[in-house]
Amino acid sequence: MDPVRLVASWHDLVSRAFTEHTLASAVVTIAAIGIFVVLQQELRPYRLATNAAYAALGWLVSVSVLVYVMAALRRGWALLEQALPVAARVSAYLYGIVDRHPILALVIVGAGTTAYFLERLWPRSVSWGPVRAICAACGIALAIHIAGPIADLVAAEPLKPAVRLTAVPPAEAVTRAIKAGDTRYLSVPQCVDQVVGEVPSPWATGVKALGPNCRDSLGDEAALRMHLHQAYAAEYNRLMHKHNNPAVAASVKAE
Repeated sequence: MDPVRLVASWHDLVSRAFTEHTLASAVVTIAAIGIFVVLQQELRPYRLATNAAYAALGWLVSVSVLVYVMAALRRGWALLEQALPVAARVSAYLYGIVDRHPILALVIVGAGTTAYFLERLWPRSVSWGPVRAICAACGIALAIHIAGPIADLVAAEPLKPAVRLTAVPPAEAVTRAIKAGDTRYLSVPQCVDQVVGEVPSPWATGVKALGPNCRDSLGDEAALRMHLHQAYAAEYNRLMHKHNNPAVAASVKAE
């Protein structure tokens, strides 16, 4: 096989791993760092160069086969959903937290994986490899479960300030307009449900919506601002109507 083509294929495979499976690639990278720490501290102390070479080689191999591993895990996940629905729901819950807070999850997974390999830190009663693996996996899951809601609270968007149109209330605005000789009414564009065409008494028969409503088209904030404009204009026009029609003002005073 052509070496140039082989290197190009390997480069494409690694690029696919980082573009299609970014989180898994980051996990592999952190795992490689953890393995290097374990080699340096536990298994092969004082051999920095060879430990770094082993960790780098393992990282290259792991990233190269990551695309195929993720494809196999996807098929395994489908089988797990059918065989163990409870485990599938728990895994989906944890993955949801990992998807929302990947950096936090990477730190927890990296710390838990490194702690598993540091055998000297474990009590003798749980220092056996399989027991350590179960404890580390449960600890990682518990840490993600506890840290997820806290991260959601920290990362929550701050509440937006209340939408205000103007600091001048309608009564004061009407008074200022009258003093300036401006007795016109306010006009506000409408965004209301409307039956199109010549249809006599459509509401007696019933109607059904077609297309998005005002809130869907404008968004929550814009729809709220529009309704506030309408409420402000309604109060302004009511006060201006009392001024422009003395008979109305007199009847209101009589009542």
